[in-house]
Amino acid sequence: MLMKVARFAAGLLLLAALFYFRLIDVNALAKSLDHPWLLALAVIICFLTIPVAGWRWHILLRTQGLSLHLFETIRIVAMGAFFATFLPGSAGGDLVRGFYIFKASHGRRTSALLSIFIDRLIGLAAFVLFGVFATLTRPWESYGAFEYGIFAFAAVFIAGLIILFQFGHPVARLMNRLFEGRSKRIAGIIDDAGEAMHQYSKDWRRVLLCLAMSFLLVFAIAISIVIIARAMQFGGLSATEYGIAGVYAMIANSLPFTPGGLGIGEGAFASACVALEPSTSGIPYGTVFLVFRCVAVISTLPGLIVYLVYPQRAQLLAQPQPND
Repeated sequence: MLMKVARFAAGLLLLAALFYFRLIDVNALAKSLDHPWLLALAVIICFLTIPVAGWRWHILLRTQGLSLHLFETIRIVAMGAFFATFLPGSAGGDLVRGFYIFKASHGRRTSALLSIFIDRLIGLAAFVLFGVFATLTRPWESYGAFEYGIFAFAAVFIAGLIILFQFGHPVARLMNRLFEGRSKRIAGIIDDAGEAMHQYSKDWRRVLLCLAMSFLLVFAIAISIVIIARAMQFGGLSATEYGIAGVYAMIANSLPFTPGGLGIGEGAFASACVALEPSTSGIPYGTVFLVFRCVAVISTLPGLIVYLVYPQRAQLLAQPQPND
């Protein structure tokens, strides 16, 4: 409880610091309300990302032979999206997903929980690749430490992801041998995780489909941020540059330091905007991401309704056929 209060306080302090250093401006916040239809459009776009995210996770579950009704999967994701605004980082919503899928997947819990981790990795991979592609549209002569940092991070991340999918199973088998004579429980978990990774590496078409869906989600988020920036009539950056800054902020926003990444996303967005166009350092860019945060919270309110009417336990259906 004390840790939760400390994290919430840290988020408020970061937000206050952003106001103090004029990275967030109250007048700019009020100005965004002059364009309610644009804000409503951003809310709708953010809301539509929830069923797509639920479908993506549904595909990953089916890859492991676990089959919930698609509607049930979307409902769990909707609840996770809502609680992610109050739990530390966007990964806080994964705790909610883990709670429900853990109850639903007797005998396959390791595979079920691993699907959340893989879902998060694929989503992050789309953010990273989108950032790279968007950065490549900028003139080479304008590149600085920020752009080269994006390329370096992307190279390391994608290389790690390839290694995980290609060698996750043999590494798990090796670790299984180390724990086999010491702890059967740990050895069993490692073995299940290895088998799950082996299944993902075999069913690469579904994994690529999930990556394509992740690109759609990232594009929708970037479009929402651009719409909000246009509604606030901030100049200095192009739509592509706002998209790059938004991707950078969303990655930082997922760090589990403050509830929903409060203060972290705004600061990261503002710093990215200034790095992309140093001459606009006086513009309170953090306000754009703060408005986006409010828009995202509104779009997740259906998750609260779902939570209030959702049964205590999700029931796992019959396992689909391997070729299903």
